[in-house]
Amino acid sequence: MDLTLTPAETRVLGSLLEKQRTVPATYPLTLNALVAACNQATSREPVMELTGAEVEAALERLKEHRLVRKVLPSHGSRTVKYRQVADEHFSLADDQVAVLTVLMLRGPQTPQELKTRTDRLHPFADAAAVGETLDDMARWGDPLVRLLPRGRGQRDARWAHLLAGEPPESDDAAPPARPTAAASATAPAGPPPDPAHHGALAALTGTWVGTGEGHYPTVDDFTFSVRVEVIPVPGRPRLAYRMSSTGPDGEPRHGESGFLRLIDDGSVELTVATGSGLAEVATGRAEPSPDGMSVALTTERIVGSPTAKEVTTAERTFTVTGDDLAHELSMAAVGEPMTHHLSARLRRA
Repeated sequence: MDLTLTPAETRVLGSLLEKQRTVPATYPLTLNALVAACNQATSREPVMELTGAEVEAALERLKEHRLVRKVLPSHGSRTVKYRQVADEHFSLADDQVAVLTVLMLRGPQTPQELKTRTDRLHPFADAAAVGETLDDMARWGDPLVRLLPRGRGQRDARWAHLLAGEPPESDDAAPPARPTAAASATAPAGPPPDPAHHGALAALTGTWVGTGEGHYPTVDDFTFSVRVEVIPVPGRPRLAYRMSSTGPDGEPRHGESGFLRLIDDGSVELTVATGSGLAEVATGRAEPSPDGMSVALTTERIVGSPTAKEVTTAERTFTVTGDDLAHELSMAAVGEPMTHHLSARLRRA
């Protein structure tokens, strides 16, 4: 990962992530409130004593990393506030935000410790559910977490976040209780697919990177870089799906995640949520080919948050040919009829 946060930057970002969910009425935070959050004596390991100048400097660097934004004073107010956009930048779901926040604020921890300490952020059913979230984040092309070798005398192995670089390992570390789930950027994402469960969709699994171009009657033409990760769920007829894109300047453009589900009759369902406030259910069929597969999906239902742009329906296709992936998206939105919107060409990493 081309990102190494300092301890101060890690504490500032972790505090913003935490306070957004625990005290939404006073979020975004002023500089003074953020200093107090960083220097809390509880739920912080280690306890720090950052000055206002140190927190402000950390905020500036986090803004450069596109993880924090400044909220300018509104009418009747003269106070600048700050909010995090790391969840958008990394396309994080609520459970992923919860474990990453607590890892940033309290260092390496076991799944059971994380289950206890994330209760105010996300209601995990049990430690096993925490472990599933950690495993998922460790399988990304740029993993956000890593399982540490279990130290001697430790009953359970601990997990650490990777936003501050590789975590140190103790000299007396024993071999890991299980193989590390962190994968290199060139390794395929997740476990191998099982044709008995994943059918023609098996050809879509892996990490894909590439570029694309977009147009629509209501916007100027644009280009983007894109990463798609499709991870098979072992023993189940479904695959976890995640897409994120950035503009030519590296600014995050779009993020969405969900699941592709293979149905008994051979049809495919896609359930996906986007960072722009939309949730979509689409259906179609996967058709195998000698060197890949194709799946065409049409929206069955789409809903948006109060601030999301109106999208009425959409059609998308994924076509795999060997190690190449073509993605096309058309949509009817903001009063426009069904119109081609995006084309992307990706290569298996």
